[in-house]
Amino acid sequence: MAKELSISMDPWDVFSGKSLAELSHMPYTDCLFPQARTLEMHFIKGQDNKDDSAIPLDAKDNISAFIQWIRQMAPKLNLVKLLDSRWSSGQTSVEMIYFDYLTTQLVQIASQIDIANGYSRAFRLQNVDTIRNLTHLHAEFDLGSEQTMRLIRLNMPTLQNLRVFSRIHTDLSGIIRNVDGSYAEYPHLHTLVAKLNTTWSTPRQYMFDGAAPFPSLRRLDCGGEYPFGDDMVLFRGNAATLKILQLTLTRELAATLIRSKVFTPTSHPKLQCVILETFPSMTPVNYVDDPEIIRLMLDIAPDATVRKLSNWHLDQLPPPVLSLLSKHDCLQVLALPTMRLSIWDAMTLIQSLPLLSDLHAKAPVLDPMPAGVTMRNLVTYVCSNYSPMATRFRCWHFGSGDVKRMKDAVKPFLLLALACPNFDYAAVVYYEREKFAKLLEKTIDTAAYKKHGTRLRRLLPHRPREC
Repeated sequence: MAKELSISMDPWDVFSGKSLAELSHMPYTDCLFPQARTLEMHFIKGQDNKDDSAIPLDAKDNISAFIQWIRQMAPKLNLVKLLDSRWSSGQTSVEMIYFDYLTTQLVQIASQIDIANGYSRAFRLQNVDTIRNLTHLHAEFDLGSEQTMRLIRLNMPTLQNLRVFSRIHTDLSGIIRNVDGSYAEYPHLHTLVAKLNTTWSTPRQYMFDGAAPFPSLRRLDCGGEYPFGDDMVLFRGNAATLKILQLTLTRELAATLIRSKVFTPTSHPKLQCVILETFPSMTPVNYVDDPEIIRLMLDIAPDATVRKLSNWHLDQLPPPVLSLLSKHDCLQVLALPTMRLSIWDAMTLIQSLPLLSDLHAKAPVLDPMPAGVTMRNLVTYVCSNYSPMATRFRCWHFGSGDVKRMKDAVKPFLLLALACPNFDYAAVVYYEREKFAKLLEKTIDTAAYKKHGTRLRRLLPHRPREC
């Protein structure tokens, strides 16, 4: 049974009644999609150029009838996603009025709506006062921000998942403060994602003394510029519930978090997943050597089992970060997707993290080799100095963006397999598995590795598997 219903159409076909007329000829008596939970409505531009005179007088009736058809055909929908790939400059004012009426009717079908369009324009909903009891809302603030803010406020009592996105300088203080000046509260919100793909030319200052609007928050994802200056309002009142944290770090934000003592070694007992990102414009080496950044990384959830450093744009892992990570001995999953480790740094790291099972990083390299080690005595050196270790470690994922280094990674992976008895999966993108298997086989058959062939052939990617 289909769980998702996807419809692509020109909205003019809904206005004119054409779409409904075509549906009326379908041979059905009962609902066609009884188990569908998601509706994805993709609006596309038709071939004909139309003007306002082509919109019939009964357009609203046709829209209502179309909505009724959807309700009848998929009665269990709980999520509506709207996509609009038409050019807004080609839409007439009357057309936009009817289109906004259509989208407003659509989002009232479900309790979860996604109107973060990402195409020609954000959706301007008409009469948002009729849209109540939402549990999930994904919205843009680039256009129609007043309506979007009102929609959020109207649904504060029931929202569980809120995702907001903006490419422009948007003031999000309305999420925290009501129109009358009182502080907002979202009693059931467990997920807040705020992606602001911009930075303020002049940082805004906010003061929300005593506000704790998200007492049940379990996931906080704040991407781009932190939206509330020096006020750490997003972190107040949820230290006991927060489980997943994703932040784009700047030196300013790190300093404020430390100064405000948001994170201490015991402040967030349930925080298990930490993802720290950087802006691409940051100078990587200076950034990670910053003592405040290092201190903050150490304070944030020392008992977290999953940790990721993303967009750090480093070719090697600097010693301060390597030393820092080695202190988090509860880690089970570590993601360093933009970093390349030498196999020696990797084995040092794995040795210091006894529970680590999965590592996500670029393909490892042999250089720089330890003193006195050559290609002739490489296998002997690893077997004598590292094996056996890290019985939990099983997977190294180096993804699809690093296949050019795959050949160089074969020997490091084989050495790691000799050191770690349960390492049996070097995850490579599916379309490179056959090539990777041939490279492994060829190296395993050489004199240095052949006597360990039975163990090493466990790395061969014969089966698809997720790391």
